[in-house]
Amino acid sequence: VFYTSRLINKLIPKGYKGNTYELPEVYFIGILEFELGETEPGKYFYDVALCDKQSNRVFYEKLGYKLLVLPNFNKDETDIKTDMDMWLYLLKNMSKLDKIPDFLDKRVFGLIFDIGEVAKLTPEDKMAYEASLKHKRDAENTYSTAQRIGHDRGLKEGLKEGLKEGLKEGLKEGLKEGIKKGLKEGLAQGEQKKAMETALKFKMIGLPLAQIAEGTGLTIDEIEKLK
Repeated sequence: VFYTSRLINKLIPKGYKGNTYELPEVYFIGILEFELGETEPGKYFYDVALCDKQSNRVFYEKLGYKLLVLPNFNKDETDIKTDMDMWLYLLKNMSKLDKIPDFLDKRVFGLIFDIGEVAKLTPEDKMAYEASLKHKRDAENTYSTAQRIGHDRGLKEGLKEGLKEGLKEGLKEGLKEGIKKGLKEGLAQGEQKKAMETALKFKMIGLPLAQIAEGTGLTIDEIEKLK
């Protein structure tokens, strides 16, 4: 009751105007290594709630006490059926077990034994264990960092090579197009020069400018400027 009262008090927002006191559900789970006074013999699980004494109806749904009385749990391995039985057996016999029992799921309870192995180490062994754990994490971090750097560097080199190849192809295509365009323009200029030479000859012999323009493709203005 003391612990839950402190917790509930902390859940109330301070300085909140118009507080409705809509609190979340609070459950206290107590694992007891002693017997409760004046309780039913052999009863090891209590599910306690606030009730109205006259009607026996639950008074407040959001507060409950789950109490596990380990001394009253006396089932042996052959009687273990439920998950709760497994947990109670483990909690009660943890100090006497040197390995995980076969009937316990190692995927669920294996971690508990790993924690127990670390907890019983001497201070010197615990320091060595923590140091080795730190080295392991450092190595994993170094490896992941190297992977990331390698990926970034590979991406950068890939882009660099891609740009290089693209520039190379671009220059090749540009040169090809330039030569093609130059030849075309050169031929056009050659045809233009030839037409102008022919037009000048016709002009010198006195042919009408209109006829010269029609025959060479030049304009009359262009022909008039020929000398």
